[in-house]
Amino acid sequence: MVMYKEKRRQKRNNVNLPVTYVCSDESNADPRDGVAFDLCQSGMSFYTDAPLREGLDLRIKTLMWESPKKCIIKWRSKKSRNIYKVGVSFK
Repeated sequence: MVMYKEKRRQKRNNVNLPVTYVCSDESNADPRDGVAFDLCQSGMSFYTDAPLREGLDLRIKTLMWESPKKCIIKWRSKKSRNIYKVGVSFK
């Protein structure tokens, strides 16, 4: 039996929340959409159709916040042909 050790320091809350994001280094880029599925004070995970890379800086906006949050992509996994699961840490 394989034991999984939880690495998170904070409990994440399950959500189903639309998000909009842009790459921080692309000032004129069109916003892209995703759907967040868990969230805590230090980060979140969301699904997107873009193959974002680890280490990329983003600005993410949701209905919960007055202004976008700066974050960095910590991990990404491909779930299907056009769907990626992304984990970010807030700056």
